[in-house]
Amino acid sequence: KIKGLIQDMIEKLETEAEADATHKAFCDKELAETNEKKADKAAEVEKLSAQIDKMAARSSQLKEETAALERALSELATSQAEVDKVRAEEKEIYASNKADMEQG
Repeated sequence: KIKGLIQDMIEKLETEAEADATHKAFCDKELAETNEKKADKAAEVEKLSAQIDKMAARSSQLKEETAALERALSELATSQAEVDKVRAEEKEIYASNKADMEQG
């Protein structure tokens, strides 16, 4: 009778050990897949971070270029205004002298 109980306990323990081994194998497989996905995602994050840094640098460069072009445009507009003013003054002088020149 005791041998039967011991045999039952051994079979039960073997069954539990087999179930635990199966469960451990499943967990190991899932853990390996999760770690692989985590590594892939980390690599993707690093790649995207590098792209963000590159694009931020490009954005900064374009902002500097835009500011320089706006300054040049402002200088050009100022120069054009001065030229227009000089031209208007010369036209006014010509208009007032035209009559004198026509009379001789």
